[in-house]
Amino acid sequence: MIAKGRVGGGFRGAVEYDLQAGKSELLETNLAGATPRAMAQEFGEVRQLRPNLGQAVFHASVSAALGEHLTNAQWVEIAHRVLDGLGFHDNQYVITRHTDTDHEHIHLLANRITWGGDVVNDWQFKRRLEPIMRAVERDYGLTAVAPSQEAERRAPTKGEIEYAMRTGIPSMKQQLQGLCDAARQACDSVSDYVERLEAVGVEVIPTVQLQGAKLSGLQYRLDGTVMKGSDLGKAYSPAGLAKKGVTYEQDRDFATVNQCVEREAGRAYDATIGDVTASESAERGGVSGPAGTARASDGSVDGRDPSGVSPAASAERSAGGRDADAKPSGPEGLGGEHPADGRDRAAAAPSNGSPRVAALRADGADGHPGRGAHTRIVDLALGQAGERYPALEAVRDRTTEAVQRQLQAFGVTQVDVGIRDGQQGQLMQRLWTPDEVVQNVGWLKRMNAQGNDIYVRPAGDHGLVLIDDLTPAAVDRLHGEGFNPAVVTETSPGNLQAWLKVSVAPIVASHRTVLARGFAHDFGGDRNSADAQHYGRLAGFTNQKPARLLDNGLHPFVLLREWSGQVMAQAEVVLAKLEQFLDERATRQEQETRRAAIEAWQSPSGWPSWGRRKPVDEYRQQAQGLQARYPDPDWSKLDWMIATRMAGSGHYTLPEITQAIVQGSPHLATRKPGHLEDYAQRTAEKAWQDPAVQAQQVQNRAHQADRGRSR
Repeated sequence: MIAKGRVGGGFRGAVEYDLQAGKSELLETNLAGATPRAMAQEFGEVRQLRPNLGQAVFHASVSAALGEHLTNAQWVEIAHRVLDGLGFHDNQYVITRHTDTDHEHIHLLANRITWGGDVVNDWQFKRRLEPIMRAVERDYGLTAVAPSQEAERRAPTKGEIEYAMRTGIPSMKQQLQGLCDAARQACDSVSDYVERLEAVGVEVIPTVQLQGAKLSGLQYRLDGTVMKGSDLGKAYSPAGLAKKGVTYEQDRDFATVNQCVEREAGRAYDATIGDVTASESAERGGVSGPAGTARASDGSVDGRDPSGVSPAASAERSAGGRDADAKPSGPEGLGGEHPADGRDRAAAAPSNGSPRVAALRADGADGHPGRGAHTRIVDLALGQAGERYPALEAVRDRTTEAVQRQLQAFGVTQVDVGIRDGQQGQLMQRLWTPDEVVQNVGWLKRMNAQGNDIYVRPAGDHGLVLIDDLTPAAVDRLHGEGFNPAVVTETSPGNLQAWLKVSVAPIVASHRTVLARGFAHDFGGDRNSADAQHYGRLAGFTNQKPARLLDNGLHPFVLLREWSGQVMAQAEVVLAKLEQFLDERATRQEQETRRAAIEAWQSPSGWPSWGRRKPVDEYRQQAQGLQARYPDPDWSKLDWMIATRMAGSGHYTLPEITQAIVQGSPHLATRKPGHLEDYAQRTAEKAWQDPAVQAQQVQNRAHQADRGRSR
């Protein structure tokens, strides 16, 4: 038996869904109404006890396995066990049974607000439902379902089931589960497991830690599709395999696992290297020849960019005139310390499940770590590499590799590259494709060697958000809480930048700014850098800020620490919260606009103090006077008082009074979410039928008749 629950903001839509004609049967309710509208009104009346609670609706479905049958009485008993188990002891509720699918299921709709005005806690409804369902399965003799947190094999989704029924082809998840299950049979080592899968076309992508001592993760690729072991189920992760007898031992299995790691690294590297051709656009700073090699065109030291335009003539300020880089700060951390044994910093850095680019440095003959790589890159930029490094063509260019991997992880078609003059602060910008950036790495190295910082950001609308000035502990928190970054760069020892991929689809700049500010607040990033236009640093180049100089007097390289390119696990939750925040902000802005309209309202020149105004203007005039008497009024009572005055005046019809409340009442969307029109109409009707108003209307009609006779 499976139960799913969620909270929401509107009762009317939920009731209409649960009571669909011909598809549902009302089993039980403690409401008096018999129609969706009447029930929603009753829910709304209790909701007034907590007008500021945005999500008062609890909606759940409980489904039996295919072929299992329960009576209506049994379903009602199960529904009450769910409601009681979650704390709905003194609440309005509706229980319906739906007949629109092959498996039996019911829907529960409840008000989180009790009759006494308390609120049922919505903390971890899903997890709290699990033990209730297991007890129901046991007591009613139903098919047992493993808790979702413990499921060894992930069940197919509704979409996967429908696809399989429609095409006769299992989903990719089901295919991988079947192949992995077969490979696991009578298998006692990871090497055998990998070899069996590789033999049937499944590529295994392992993640290792501690120089191969620990196998921490597995992914599977079939027909170009990659799925994590956790997406298939607990049994397909290293820990799950170990429970089934498929163990990992470094001495025995590392050679096989390492071949898979190297193959994946080569695949990622090869995917970013195509036929590198010279840029045909002088305006974009094209250069000839393979990126990262020494050429005559690279040898100039006159400070020009490849287009022949001087930096002074080409320099542009960044958006808003702000510095393109945040003020770095933070303690030593991820990769920030030199290991005692003198190994490369990147090799010694802890792994978060993504490969790392090795640090762009080597120990120099003078004993200063990093001077060898620094000299190599400066020589390359100044055109002297051919003399000092004859075999340079065969040397791995780690700057180009880092650039390729960072841009591939971005997953965008164009990027803005910023070259900022460290002395004057001016920013020269280039709009390039990732391939064009790679083609111009040699020129960017030269500009970097002359004291310019190199920055990058995705161009246009995209789904990436930058968090600047993070500590290693903050990055660990990002991973631990499901905000796994797509890219992490170390801009100086212990100081990190993280790009979070919130969505593959584009997100407009204003919404990305909201997200950036929220992430910076939650994870301790630089709030001054939290906007949609901020640049991050491009890996493979040096950080030219004087404050970031190393003890040896050299500038630190910007190191690429992670480049998974994956959408973060919490993306759906974050986007839902973003939508809720934007809706609430729009509501607040509308409230402020309406309240300001009341406070600023003035009777047009020449209007009499009596007579008929437009309905909304009459509302505002009345509200202005009442608000002067009651500075912080109950707006529901104020709506009632204005409606009775308008109804008693004889100048306005019932629809006009309803319209005035809808258009003029402040905070209406917050106080009456989901049923504004119903509330306004009920208020106007109640005022219209008030005995005192009826008497006033009779008196008004008598006065009108007397005036007519006197004429």
